[in-house]
Amino acid sequence: MRKAGLLGAECTGKSSVAAALADHLGAIHVPEALRTFVDTRGRVPEAADQAGIMTEQRASMLMARLDHPEALLICDPLPLMTAIYSMAYFDDSSLLADALADAQEYDRIFWCRPDLPWIPDGEQRDGEDRRTQVDELIAGVVSESGLSVIELHGSIESRSREAINSLQGRVTPE
Repeated sequence: MRKAGLLGAECTGKSSVAAALADHLGAIHVPEALRTFVDTRGRVPEAADQAGIMTEQRASMLMARLDHPEALLICDPLPLMTAIYSMAYFDDSSLLADALADAQEYDRIFWCRPDLPWIPDGEQRDGEDRRTQVDELIAGVVSESGLSVIELHGSIESRSREAINSLQGRVTPE
């Protein structure tokens, strides 16, 4: 196992699960390029920024692989999320094919579902309606592409446990 990634709309626990995986498994957590973009630029992205954000997420994964060739990498989130956000915010699906090709290179993909309470966080979170829209787009992309994902539900702890067990090859008890 070399690469795992997370999908999910805003406020679905992606970063918390990624941090738990990195901590528990000694994996390398590759953080979200979108968050860095907003923090450094002081604004949300525009349509013209999306391809660069996706490229930056992919480049971060490549650099992490070069720095840690034997480590498990946890991508928070997959570059595919940038393509999905482009669809949601800008009605632009031009990044989707490339993002799906990238997603095929992951050993495990975890889809954090929106059954956690929505919590505002300043510049990046738009609300429960947008979260629902993005989750529906993920569902459509996963269904149409045949992408293999493991859905994570419940508390952060149960999501993390499910993902850890999956990465360690164990079945999570019901």
